[in-house]
Amino acid sequence: MRILLSSSYLGRGKPEPVILPIGLAYLASLIIDDHEVHCWDPNVVEDPAKELLKVLDKIDPEIVGISFRNIDSVFSFYPRSYYPQFVSMARTIKQRVPSCKLIVGGAGFSIFPKEIMQRNPEIDFGIFSEGEYSFAELLKNIDNPEKVKNLLLRKNGKVVFTERGEPVDFDSLTLPSRELFDMALYRENPYSTGVQSKRGCCFNCIYCLHRFFMGSSYRLRSPRKVVDEIEELVDKYGVHSFYFTDPVFNFPVGHGQKICREILKRKIDVQWEATFRPELINAEFMKEAVRAGCRLFDFSPDGASNEAMKALGKDFRVEHVERTVDLISRIEGANVAYEFLYDLPSNNAKHVTGLLRLFPKIMLRCGSKLRSLTLSKMRIYPHTPLYNIALEQGKINEKTDLIYPVHYESESSINMTNLLPYLLRDSSIVFLKFMKKIQGQRYRR
Repeated sequence: MRILLSSSYLGRGKPEPVILPIGLAYLASLIIDDHEVHCWDPNVVEDPAKELLKVLDKIDPEIVGISFRNIDSVFSFYPRSYYPQFVSMARTIKQRVPSCKLIVGGAGFSIFPKEIMQRNPEIDFGIFSEGEYSFAELLKNIDNPEKVKNLLLRKNGKVVFTERGEPVDFDSLTLPSRELFDMALYRENPYSTGVQSKRGCCFNCIYCLHRFFMGSSYRLRSPRKVVDEIEELVDKYGVHSFYFTDPVFNFPVGHGQKICREILKRKIDVQWEATFRPELINAEFMKEAVRAGCRLFDFSPDGASNEAMKALGKDFRVEHVERTVDLISRIEGANVAYEFLYDLPSNNAKHVTGLLRLFPKIMLRCGSKLRSLTLSKMRIYPHTPLYNIALEQGKINEKTDLIYPVHYESESSINMTNLLPYLLRDSSIVFLKFMKKIQGQRYRR
């Protein structure tokens, strides 16, 4: 069959950087031997609407798969929904090629699978969570889809879900078929290609959906296979910078270290970024990661007091965050990004005091090594502890339309903007200038 795989369009003025759709590349790798597969990314062309029509006319696809990865910008300074662009894209596809089967998946879709299917009759099938097995199986059973797992389909006028399938054996997957994309467009943007070393997450952040999507058990790729992929990026595609898509790179600790050592062993010249847990980092690992090409250690402490950490479901303490600041300041070549939250369900007073103490320390100790420092409210998603908290507190109700951005707002009377100049004293001027510079910025992921 002729198959077109496309990422959803995020629109002009989006805060997210250009990112190669790695999920589609994995899907393609499993079906490329049996089908005519084309991959297209509307986020790297000048006129996506016009180009989409050209692509559809040229390919005349029998199957179109859309990866709806990001449903919105998440960051509260950019409460921007990408859902309207997705709806427009789905309608355009079915109007131009009404005979095609439209299949939708991706993280954004998997948050609201039934709601999106019900609102968009153009969609023939939806795939929840991981799509590699389900998509390939659906192509074999397009006329008898009930036997396919992780699938949403239409039956007797209703959207029904078949059943959840077994997690993908991640280590057994072939390398993603990046050759189906125009890699030159991604080489122009540093760190625009992702590498995945694991799936799943065992941590309990109250706002996060990763456990819901991918499960709480880790499925690790062997360090050798991970570095095989990195080597292919360099040798085959000329890509020398990438980022690890893992929610946490340094857990399990030994796994991340083995990847670094394998990169060093093969003497691969690359630069990469990743998200790290602060309590699991030490000087030896950080130095090893820098030698292996790590150019940014991204930390998401979120809280700035131990009470706030506990309320957010974090398993570490403020001391661990402060230790990362000291490590970054001392280790040559180590750069850092920090992400914090405000307006929490509880302990806002202690949290704000902690932010006012911690932010100046981060800026003064890290200096030019500090690449990003963000402050945002929490986006409320279903299937999370935060959703239940917001529901119990009356912040939302069961009819609240969460497809569009809704951020948690506490009843705290603390106004950070008004307090900053007074509580920071000598540090207030430099801090406020820095905050003005970084407000509205959002680091990748």
